[in-house]
Amino acid sequence: MSGDEMNSELMSEQGTREMEQRVLDARIVRELERVPDVSLSIPADFAARVAAKVPERKTGVAPVTHYGRTLMGVSLVVLLVALVVLAARGFVSSPIGLMVEWGLCIQFLVLAVWMGTQRWRSN
Repeated sequence: MSGDEMNSELMSEQGTREMEQRVLDARIVRELERVPDVSLSIPADFAARVAAKVPERKTGVAPVTHYGRTLMGVSLVVLLVALVVLAARGFVSSPIGLMVEWGLCIQFLVLAVWMGTQRWRSN
């Protein structure tokens, strides 16, 4: 019988520990979720004073330039001239010349397609 009494005391101690742990957990959660009151530590005109110190923005608009588009057009013209010169000189007779000409053709086509899609997207 003394074993049953000891068992029940052990069970009641575990129950009180669990209850104390739950109460402690609830207090911790309540304190963590509480929003601190900062209205006393921040002056009422704080935002106005900070906003007054910010310098005014200059509303200058940068002019629109098309340097990239212009360089792409110049590149297309240079590639076209290079292709015509290579074709007129018969540079294609060697395998290296053929690879160079095809490489220039691919670059020309890629630039032309890219410029066309960029102009189509901007409209």
